[in-house]
Amino acid sequence: MCRELSKKAEKANNKLWQLSGLLGDQNRIWMYILFQAIFTVATMALTVPIFLSYRLHVIFQILKISAAVWNGGSFLLEVMPRQVIQKEKKKKAEMQPIEEQILHHEAVSHPTENEPKSTET
Repeated sequence: MCRELSKKAEKANNKLWQLSGLLGDQNRIWMYILFQAIFTVATMALTVPIFLSYRLHVIFQILKISAAVWNGGSFLLEVMPRQVIQKEKKKKAEMQPIEEQILHHEAVSHPTENEPKSTET
């Protein structure tokens, strides 16, 4: 599992991946642990001021709601249309053989004018 995540992160080539490799690939896990520790301490340090200050609390709540709305809107406007297009392409690909079968069946059952008609009585 760790290798798969590592490969995905490497392909994404984001800033965190680049920073975690500052001390070399062999120390990447230690850099990640250091970044996680800094992030944890920073977020814990903000809890007391946010809890004690009404203004900071309101600002924090607005930021949380804004982030949720932004992420939801981005998903609806970017990801959903791609998924719909992929589903339509898949449907067309599945329907194409059926249409070809119908056309083939019609060609066999309804001969054209150039072909002789069978005389069955």
